[in-house]
Amino acid sequence: MFGFVLIFSVSSILVHADFPRISAECREKSNLRDEQYSKLVMKDIITSFNLDLEDNGFIEVTDRDLDAANLIYGGNVNDGHYQSLNQHFNVASRGLPKLYVRPMESYFLYKTFDHTNVMIHLKLKGSQWEVIEQKKKKGNDIKYTLLKCEKEYLKKKKKYYLK
Repeated sequence: MFGFVLIFSVSSILVHADFPRISAECREKSNLRDEQYSKLVMKDIITSFNLDLEDNGFIEVTDRDLDAANLIYGGNVNDGHYQSLNQHFNVASRGLPKLYVRPMESYFLYKTFDHTNVMIHLKLKGSQWEVIEQKKKKGNDIKYTLLKCEKEYLKKKKKYYLK
């Protein structure tokens, strides 16, 4: 039995030995690029709706921030406050969708794949955040460019799978 496990382990290592891997440096550069891209997308959305979020006391919240806050306050999946905000994050978007919150009021912002900017204005009513307004406007096309190292990685990966 031990011999079988050893042979299986060695053979699986040899099979995956030439599997292409993206470098840590490339991953770091792509994470930085993604961060900058999301900031440009959000700037376009905020500008298109002429929102002044920073000066009006709104706090920027990502889906991970919202999940962390829910966990801090007990992790109750039936929490109306959490659910009524979290449901908005289930959207396909360019860049990361963001929630901007202040007491009793919030804005959920995202850009669709056809470059439409979407703003959902919410108010806290009881234990639920309710949509009071939703607007859409044609946004700018923010270019997302693959890095050279990503292109090389994808070529190697394609070549690997075509073997």
